[in-house]
Amino acid sequence: MKCIFTSAKSIQISFVVLMSLVVTSFLSIDALDVRLAVEPNHSTILFSVPISNGMTRVTGKFKEYTMDIEYDSIQFTNSKILVNIKAASIDTGIDGRDDHLRTADFFDTETYPEISFVSTSITEIDSTHFLLLGDFTMHGVSKQIEVPLVLNGKDGKYTLGFSARLSLNRTDYGVGSDFKHSSMENFIGDEIGVEIDFWTKKWKAPKTEEK
Repeated sequence: MKCIFTSAKSIQISFVVLMSLVVTSFLSIDALDVRLAVEPNHSTILFSVPISNGMTRVTGKFKEYTMDIEYDSIQFTNSKILVNIKAASIDTGIDGRDDHLRTADFFDTETYPEISFVSTSITEIDSTHFLLLGDFTMHGVSKQIEVPLVLNGKDGKYTLGFSARLSLNRTDYGVGSDFKHSSMENFIGDEIGVEIDFWTKKWKAPKTEEK
């Protein structure tokens, strides 16, 4: 009888352990990062630059970029955000100015073709406000920056809308630091306003061409 009792007890313990493993496995699967991508038709990366000693502003955008989230649907702060921008895709609405911005006077896009951001941590302020800390690289210079992030809404599990507003000092990255205007000092302001609005979709691997 003692042997039977011990066996039954062992079975009971094994069952509890098994159920624990099943539950843990289920939660782990649900919490695994799902890769989300920006939906470009409804997303923008905008910037604005004060010029003429602040008398007016020039605005523009980057047209080519990827923005992916290694998304934890259970705990968003465990997620990771990765942004890659093609510097040559800058668009201020004037071709001649955009060509100049691509030269070594400013972005030098042949030498530094990409602008990137990789988050290293996400801190929750409240249910819709977060603070990203991450490594931002532009014009060959990398610095750690903070990015306030707002969750504007959610539709289903993987469609999320975010916005971010921040400013960057272009001289910290050597963009246009040596440029001198022909007739006005301090023609271009240092602080660049950045506005990012995007929503996400589940990432799909790009199609490969058949040979």
